[in-house]
Amino acid sequence: MKNLIFCCFVLLSVIPASAQSLVKVDYSVDKGTTIKQLDAVLRSPEGEPNKQGLLILHHGGGFSFNTTQQYGEYFAKQGFVTLELKMFNEPKDTPEPTALHAYAMGGLKYLSKLPGVDPKKISAMGMSLGAFLTVDSASTWFYDQYQAGDLRFHKLAALYPVCWSMTEAAKGQPQGIRPFAGLPSSFLQKWEGIPLLILAAGKDSYDSQDSTACGNFVQNINDPKQAQVTKVEVFENTTHGWDHGKNYSFPVRGGCTGRTNCTNVTVYNPTAVDKGKQSVLSFLKMQ
Repeated sequence: MKNLIFCCFVLLSVIPASAQSLVKVDYSVDKGTTIKQLDAVLRSPEGEPNKQGLLILHHGGGFSFNTTQQYGEYFAKQGFVTLELKMFNEPKDTPEPTALHAYAMGGLKYLSKLPGVDPKKISAMGMSLGAFLTVDSASTWFYDQYQAGDLRFHKLAALYPVCWSMTEAAKGQPQGIRPFAGLPSSFLQKWEGIPLLILAAGKDSYDSQDSTACGNFVQNINDPKQAQVTKVEVFENTTHGWDHGKNYSFPVRGGCTGRTNCTNVTVYNPTAVDKGKQSVLSFLKMQ
């Protein structure tokens, strides 16, 4: 009997806070000619569902870095249906940008078909590389290229994007910037007017620790409506990757301000993690 009680206790202790399942998400890079699939983690909301879906896009360290879980669990507790895409496991396996954008569209379409999710209330959030995809998801090119029809993201939240490069793309000069390879130079020249929240790191190595870099990006958006609904919140004294769970650094070739080299320094900041969650939640709940 004691063994039975112990076993039950162990089982209860390892059950995740929110129900989750591994699912397959369809996507197409070539406008529907070829349908492929990628893995994703789907989490059901706890308590009262709010009928909103949230796509979560990981950073360039890969899904195995396990940064998305904290957001999936947190927002599921807030009533969201969350979907964490496994775009790739390790940096060496990073697909081409055209495929990454197709993954994001696949996630949007997958969530739109789920019972209990309002297709008009599906948002996305991403970190670093995932933040590039999130910002790009405000562009008209994204929806035209991947055949979205009338489907659009409701809101978008980008955590520590590399804003100097986003500014270059907004100017129509994305050439030589790796996350934009293979994309047309005009891909950020036409916008959908989707509310966009940017949480910027005030000491982001990629942006030469320039806390005004993301604000400069907004100033270079050529669509007044999109610029008006794009908000920037700067986390001062915070580095790129504040939610990575550890401190580390690595050399970056050609990915820093002006396509230069630099050393990216990441410092884990749990206070910024909590603040970021609250900021995104408030943004998503705002009418």
